[in-house]
Amino acid sequence: MDLHVTEHRQLTAVQKLAHDWQALHDAAGEANPFTGPDWALTWLDHFAGDPRHEPLVLEVRDGDRLVGIAPLYRRSVLRGLATLVQPIGTGSLWIGPFEQPALLTDPTCARDVARAVVGHLCADPTGWDVAQFALGENVPWFEPEWLPDWSFTLLQRRTRPSAVLRLEGVDNVYAGRRNLKESLRRARNRLTRDVGADGWSVRRVTDPALLPAAFDRLVALHGERSQLRDGRPVHADIYADPRVLGYLRDVVTRAGEHGGASVYELLVGETVEASQLVLHTRSASYSSTSGVSERAWPYSAVTYLLSLAVKDAQEAGHRVLNLSTGPNQAKLRWTDEVRTSTEFAVVGPRRRSKALTLALDAHAVLAGFAEARRAHRVRLTPGKP
Repeated sequence: MDLHVTEHRQLTAVQKLAHDWQALHDAAGEANPFTGPDWALTWLDHFAGDPRHEPLVLEVRDGDRLVGIAPLYRRSVLRGLATLVQPIGTGSLWIGPFEQPALLTDPTCARDVARAVVGHLCADPTGWDVAQFALGENVPWFEPEWLPDWSFTLLQRRTRPSAVLRLEGVDNVYAGRRNLKESLRRARNRLTRDVGADGWSVRRVTDPALLPAAFDRLVALHGERSQLRDGRPVHADIYADPRVLGYLRDVVTRAGEHGGASVYELLVGETVEASQLVLHTRSASYSSTSGVSERAWPYSAVTYLLSLAVKDAQEAGHRVLNLSTGPNQAKLRWTDEVRTSTEFAVVGPRRRSKALTLALDAHAVLAGFAEARRAHRVRLTPGKP
């Protein structure tokens, strides 16, 4: 193949790719919503004004045909001593729901696209010290032979695991999941017993005009969920930072314009008591953030809403429903399948780049620890160890 790589460092130039970028994402049958333009372009809109965040988006074409997008940016770290090239959505600012940034490729030439991206960056390593890559679902591994010579160093970085519910070719997703089926049945029965058959309802919000308000209700319930006590698992309130909130609200609004987002809501009377955000591609659904009031907690409300998302995904012909990164007990009630994506890093050939990598590794360990603490915590009952 005669692949040509074009580098874009100006936001206006990247924005012009939006239509072709979305078309490639749809045509490739991507299950990962984060490789489309909604997440990366909106991130650049919000954060590329910071001088530490310079766009470095690589457009790969085979003739006139777009076959790949590498949504990257340059970031200054260690007080300006080191420069990273990394996927948009990683690093600072930490945005929890932006879970799987990756390279977007045409599946018919995915490895060739990845090789071209690596080759382009390594052709001029003077502008960076470490380049980080998340290759995506169509590229199985970073091949050392992509590097121009052995003065570059390839490192295997973190692995991101996701619990994935397979839908394609499955008649009954609840087969062998008796406890899950019973939980859903109890949720319906308890609601009906407590508020009456006409006292509760569910709805799926997809109308682009209504999604922003539904998202705001989810944010409020997400915050309420983060404050629940008595030993119940707690997820950090990822919307507490107004910068993150503004960004994610724009992402959901943008995705909703082409059917890329739904908000499922449980209502008791006229009040929304639980909410679940689900992202969509042409071939898959992705369970994102949720919220629930203390009143609705005993009804397994979020689990029940997720069952509706599963049903809708099946009817839409989706291959999978991704239950998001970080498999835990709640997600593994649905599925035993865990898929992983591996991130890699290339250290530039300069001696300073190799030395700075050691300092960056120490910083990455601390950052990874902090992220894990945010994602997996249990608030204990006061007075208990």
